[in-house]
Amino acid sequence: MSAHLQMQTLASHQLHADRLIVATHRGPVEYALTQDNELKPHRGAGGLVTALLETGNRMEVTWVAMAMTEGDRVALTEARQHGGQLPSPLRSQKMQLRYVAVPKSVYKKYYEQISNRILWFLQHSMHNPSAAAPARWLQDAWTNGYTVANQAIAEAVNREIECEAGSAMVMVHDYHLYLAPLMIRQRHPEVVIQQFIHIPWPDVRCWQFLPSTIVRDIYRGLVGNDLIGFQTERDAHNFLEGARTLLEEADVDFEEGTVAWQGRLTRARAYPISVSVEGERKLVQSAAGRRAAEQLRPLLREQTIMRVDRIEPTKNILRGFQAYAQLLDEHPELCGKVAFLAFLVPSRQAIQHYKRYATEVLKIIEDINAHYGTQEWRPIQALWGNDRTRALAALQYYDVLLVNPIIDGMNLVAKEGLVVNQRNGVLVLSRTAGAFQQLAKACIATSPLDVAETAQALYTALTLAPADRRAKAVLGRQMVERSDLNAWLTRQIHDMNAALKKRAFALRHEPAFALSLVEEPDLPALTASVM
Repeated sequence: MSAHLQMQTLASHQLHADRLIVATHRGPVEYALTQDNELKPHRGAGGLVTALLETGNRMEVTWVAMAMTEGDRVALTEARQHGGQLPSPLRSQKMQLRYVAVPKSVYKKYYEQISNRILWFLQHSMHNPSAAAPARWLQDAWTNGYTVANQAIAEAVNREIECEAGSAMVMVHDYHLYLAPLMIRQRHPEVVIQQFIHIPWPDVRCWQFLPSTIVRDIYRGLVGNDLIGFQTERDAHNFLEGARTLLEEADVDFEEGTVAWQGRLTRARAYPISVSVEGERKLVQSAAGRRAAEQLRPLLREQTIMRVDRIEPTKNILRGFQAYAQLLDEHPELCGKVAFLAFLVPSRQAIQHYKRYATEVLKIIEDINAHYGTQEWRPIQALWGNDRTRALAALQYYDVLLVNPIIDGMNLVAKEGLVVNQRNGVLVLSRTAGAFQQLAKACIATSPLDVAETAQALYTALTLAPADRRAKAVLGRQMVERSDLNAWLTRQIHDMNAALKKRAFALRHEPAFALSLVEEPDLPALTASVM
């Protein structure tokens, strides 16, 4: 689909509300303090920010997020002199930012202890029950950290809803804010709320490793939404199964994908997230992209394996390098001919587990280079730092792209590589990555925990016949082009508008339909457009 036609399609699927309020943990802009104590903004990292910036290009958006850095806190203090909002320094002219600050002790409990030590590992199937945190520690972090932070975000969203007349839609994102929807709902029962969860939703048995009070809080918070989006159908099904098990008197309809509880109906849907195909290609072709490509070309060999990852345990970086070492052992003819370029982004270094993992990654790189390398050839070239332009520019030239997470909600690197690569590169992909559900026929699959299988997958990818390489590359590229970021947003906007229509009908026919769970009538959409 051409860019012009894509824009026409999006224009026909605008959100039928006056305003969109986005609530996330990480904002689209992070502020740093220079040596002169001046604020310097730069775009926030991560796939979530990349995806949601598209909304600010198309409609009036207020983005509520946590103040993460000291610069964010200073920016928030300055913003309070002007009503609390910051104009976005990014290209979008329709976005306002509202940052929320909580005491640092609260933030640590909310972000480091609950969000990243508990929820992240549990939802990525890496929670270790035998090493579980003491119940008192966990309950304290939940009550005095996670709950307080969610209340602060919810309060900021409530103020935004109330600050001006007209219809507002609230879009909440990810695992940091499971309690916020119900907190918003309690004050604004008429507002349509949607939440998208970017990480996997595990089987209900995983949730039962947590105290029942915490699990019930999570599910009650989430069914405060009208819509919940997941990366895959499996995630949505797991959520529904959990609701049937954990929410007393919940009526779950698996065929319709709904949870009816205490007079409310919540719909669970799969919206596989994607990338901005046009945006990624533009960045690669920009002056900065071309400069980065020139600097990287000397690192390429006859064939080049690549990976792009945050340095954290779920990305399975260690086993990926172990598989590469086994490949060199079993096929010494590749030594000197194959390079492995690893673009590694430090992540959550305040958490000891992540710091330890980063040390292990550094050690295995050094060990492999020392064991197999020569004066003329370095087996692994590790490029550290969060440089998205450099990573995208490099992905043009991979012969093999290794994406082997233990489990992932989606993993956008797999899709980014397919749309920018110019060498018919082959994707080696974990069956447990969310992207595998869409890209299974366009990749060589591997088990993330089986080093030998991953080594064989790398060899197969390196030696695949040119016609087969091209067929997989073309198929994968077409799959992403058909289901790009515009399609991801459009599907959600369609379902949000359906919820808005139903809410408008209910408000016009109260009390008979105020909490009706019947199928929505075929009514005209609300007329307010946000273009």
